[in-house]
Amino acid sequence: MAATALGDLLLDLLALPSVTGEEGPIADWLEHRYAGQRLRRAGHSLVVGGSDDGRPVVLLVGHTDVVPPTDADGDPRRDGDRILGRGASDMKSGLAVAMDCFEDTGLRAGPYDLLLVAYAGEEGPHDGNELGAVLTAMPDLGRASLAVVLEPTDLCVQLGCMGALHAEVTFRGQAAHSARPWQGDNALTKAGAFLAELHERPPTDVEVDGLTYREVFTATGAWTDNARNVVPDRFTVNINYRYAPDKTTTQAEARVGQLVAGRAPMTVIDQAAAGRPRRDAGLVATFCDTVDAAVQPKQAWTDVARFSQLGVPALNYGPGLTTQAHQAGEYVPEHNLAAARAALAGFLVGEKR
Repeated sequence: MAATALGDLLLDLLALPSVTGEEGPIADWLEHRYAGQRLRRAGHSLVVGGSDDGRPVVLLVGHTDVVPPTDADGDPRRDGDRILGRGASDMKSGLAVAMDCFEDTGLRAGPYDLLLVAYAGEEGPHDGNELGAVLTAMPDLGRASLAVVLEPTDLCVQLGCMGALHAEVTFRGQAAHSARPWQGDNALTKAGAFLAELHERPPTDVEVDGLTYREVFTATGAWTDNARNVVPDRFTVNINYRYAPDKTTTQAEARVGQLVAGRAPMTVIDQAAAGRPRRDAGLVATFCDTVDAAVQPKQAWTDVARFSQLGVPALNYGPGLTTQAHQAGEYVPEHNLAAARAALAGFLVGEKR
């Protein structure tokens, strides 16, 4: 397949290193690219455009940061129809499509007032995600009619998103020499029944707005602080609960408490609210009716949740492959960029399928 201008733009973005916490250079590059336009910057995040002429506002949203590269990633490059590079699917391909649509003067003159939102820190801790600071500093964004978050979705429309909670559950015992374990109480093995229960626990299907989300509890880490010849007096397990958008953060915390059932002290260390799908809301419904794509639930957390909390209808739609997100040797099919661009442009000019 012949190289495309969209693919070239993606390669330009991939050539800008932007591991979480190091997004300054790509932010500067974007600021230079859009010099002379209405541009607002907060930290290493930018919002470009906005005419305030009364048309419904549509936000084209993408994060600029990527997870650290591996030895298999190498320099950004084409390989047949694939474009390879760290962030190719998650989510610089989506950012490239958003930029290309935003830069199209015909689309900018259409029925919607387009704003490009390029923000830092999505791949890191929830509190370090700069979209929160952007939405606080620029409250006018909370009046948008739709936010299209171009996360990888395999060219499907993915509505809402799962909530994510991390809790540390600490089992306590009594230390002893490992040669005389009967003199202590092994906190590690006390956790065995709980871990076995987690291992056997199946996902729970929860339907919201006609979409089925799968709730899961997963042990994602465990540790002790003792030497290897000491019976551990404490053993901590990190539990990650991914919950459906019918639950609040308070309800999610209560569900983890029910799971632990008083067997050990529990501390919630991180919490990101779920996002409602809002399938029948205004431009979400219009987007689903316009774009020729399957409509699915988002079985992960995305910044759709932040817009949901503000009351802004939002959805996930992008060219990236979900199976390639954070993978070594990450790639995206180049033809996916053109397909996503055509679908998004069709919505932005008001086409009906």
